[in-house]
Amino acid sequence: MRPSLNKDDLLFYDIEVFKEDTFVVFKNYERETLKVFHNTFEGVLELITGKTLCGFNNAFYDDHILTAMINQWTPYQIKQLNDRIISGEKVKNIHSAIVSIDCFQEIDPSKPGLKKIEANFGKMIKESSVDFTIDRKLTEEELQESIKYCEYDVDMTITVFDLRLDNYFQPKMQILEMKKSLPEKAYRWNTTTIAANVLLDKPTTKWSQIRMTDEMLDLAPDEVKEMWLTKDKGTITTQDFDNDITWAFGGLHSAHKHRTHFKNVVNLDVRSFHPSTIVNFDIIGIATKLYNEILEERVRIKHTEKKKQEALKLILNSVYGLLKSKYSMLFNPKASTTVCAISQVLIYDLGKRLSSTCTIVQMNTDGVAFLPHTDDYKTIWKEWEEHWGYTLEEDIFHDFIQRDVNNYMATYTDKKGNLAIKTKGGDVNNYARDNYFKNNNTRIVDIAIVDYLIHGKDVLETLIENTDKPHLYQYVLKAGYTYEGTCDQDGNVLNTKVNRVFAGREEGLTLYKKRPDGGMVRYADAPDKMLLWNDDCKDFEGFADKVDINFYYQLIKRKLKSWEA
Repeated sequence: MRPSLNKDDLLFYDIEVFKEDTFVVFKNYERETLKVFHNTFEGVLELITGKTLCGFNNAFYDDHILTAMINQWTPYQIKQLNDRIISGEKVKNIHSAIVSIDCFQEIDPSKPGLKKIEANFGKMIKESSVDFTIDRKLTEEELQESIKYCEYDVDMTITVFDLRLDNYFQPKMQILEMKKSLPEKAYRWNTTTIAANVLLDKPTTKWSQIRMTDEMLDLAPDEVKEMWLTKDKGTITTQDFDNDITWAFGGLHSAHKHRTHFKNVVNLDVRSFHPSTIVNFDIIGIATKLYNEILEERVRIKHTEKKKQEALKLILNSVYGLLKSKYSMLFNPKASTTVCAISQVLIYDLGKRLSSTCTIVQMNTDGVAFLPHTDDYKTIWKEWEEHWGYTLEEDIFHDFIQRDVNNYMATYTDKKGNLAIKTKGGDVNNYARDNYFKNNNTRIVDIAIVDYLIHGKDVLETLIENTDKPHLYQYVLKAGYTYEGTCDQDGNVLNTKVNRVFAGREEGLTLYKKRPDGGMVRYADAPDKMLLWNDDCKDFEGFADKVDINFYYQLIKRKLKSWEA
């Protein structure tokens, strides 16, 4: 049986394990608690049979504990299993009735925990006061408190599921349908592994050298050519048409050396650049034909079959990364370098051709942004397409402001005729929306920087008018696994693993990361005077009177200096 994404078939769950108490909470999609099993697990198997379970990090932990519950293990035995899993032991036994999906799987390279995500939402991130290392049976009050917090985490898991349904779970299930011969348990694999198995039945043959035509290779400077032919990593920076150009094994990047603000910028991006290169140069051998069919099918249905085209897009975009993954059947490092090198020389060639009649603003992995002096660029555009066999797509930016190639903002007219803003980079990435699965710290800074540079809006005005939205000002602090935890200025370790703080006006606490040797380490960029608030941000009364607006004002001013230089 494979998972069902029908909401009536879903059971969301979470497990907590103490020395003498173990319980599991099950909820339906409507967030109704269906059942809580505590220490006795008769009926668990009946409840889950025929259902799709959904948890957060359940593939690593909860599915295994649930298996022990179904097998009627005692709380003592379950606690031993719990400790083995947490210590890093790989436990492989999962009951055949457990069909599950995991909201944590492939969520983000940073692997945010559920509490970090809850904090990013601005939600309550308090944890039960009951210590997991408690050396006795829980009191009834402690048990009910623990269950309450567990139910809250299940609710947040449902929220994460909703966010990932269209862009992860549904495309994943679509991919599984493309190859019926995949093992029944393939749904537990990550999407890249599934994609590789859709394309291949056995590992590909590795290349001993990159494969490029002499014409292409000769487009690169000699030192870059030498790097690609003899090394596996490194970067080289060259200068051309007033750009500092960085060549590497991940892509080409450049930015204009003297100007940062531009108007009426044209951007030409290569459509499906890496996928087209994989097809045009037969990068994946016997799998190339099928890959090309998938590419053509995706183009055909892109605007008509949303779910299927997302699945096909996932396969297409997975392959380049799989060429660099030693665990994949597609592992072929020299082929990966070939794809990347081809993209770099072709973008460089486009930039060089355009530079005779345009000011090159920047070049990146799959496109060139430039300021045209005449309409001659349109002729160059078509000549480049005919020569190399790729398709370029045009965007027009009214205002374009860049700190460097990886940090910029631009205005454009969207399909509805409205003015829109595109942002990229650590200072401005979160301008338009909350970033739930990455870093959602001080989003007010991103908003203020963009509104100042694009609209000329006073920074202080932006700060003051948004104090009714406290989560925009938050710092989410978490000590890594090498630390004992987060502590206050007196060295007292907090019972919360993730904490939310704001810059405060008055003297407050200061949080640190506590090392095993007792030493305390500052959180980078965090304020000295901290307001600790782990309840829901919407319940923070009097925030405008307590927050230190000047702290954020000075932070924004410091960052703006690098944009206005």
